[in-house]
Amino acid sequence: MSSSTKFWFHAACPFKSELAECAFPLEYVVRRPGREPFAYAATGTPPNWALPPGTEPRYTLYRTKDTSEPIVVLVAQGEVFRVLTPDHQVLAELRLPPPEQYWRRVNEIVRPKQPLLRARGASISSIIKSVLCIPLILIEFICNLPYGEIVIDPPTRTVWKTTQGLWKRTALKQRIGVPRYRVYGKHLDHRIAYAQSVAGLWRPDRGDDG
Repeated sequence: MSSSTKFWFHAACPFKSELAECAFPLEYVVRRPGREPFAYAATGTPPNWALPPGTEPRYTLYRTKDTSEPIVVLVAQGEVFRVLTPDHQVLAELRLPPPEQYWRRVNEIVRPKQPLLRARGASISSIIKSVLCIPLILIEFICNLPYGEIVIDPPTRTVWKTTQGLWKRTALKQRIGVPRYRVYGKHLDHRIAYAQSVAGLWRPDRGDDG
């Protein structure tokens, strides 16, 4: 699943037709606009799959609408999500920010024998762009004030980059506020990127960790 391909994708709630066609309780679909979905995400683990000791089930990403082709399995170990292949090989650990962290939340992707990827919520460049756009935001605010339709958009990007060396390599980008990602296949396995997009939607109070 590693390649030099770069593309946008997003994890979203499924269509009603997809819910009816799936052989398992479908939670999310990882898709690219205008194309067939990359993966179908269900809560829990594949049938008859041995859960590693000390972990809790979260999601399984399937290639098809049945359980015959699992791509990766996400399990939780404390605050960390582990991304496993169907044969239990560890692809990555996804370290998500704690719920109480609000400003520039830190995400990390830890991969065996590969550079650490780290992201802080709202990249520096997106913060600068937001500051430069303050006059336009103020005009929009004033124009919409009579209608009560006031939306102030925050800085728009989170970027996962390597942490070693002089040149930091971008592996994954996310647009804040929507689960939309751009993966750089040369620096990140697509399966890990898909797992990150689904893991980012999980909330402790959802109770969907069947």
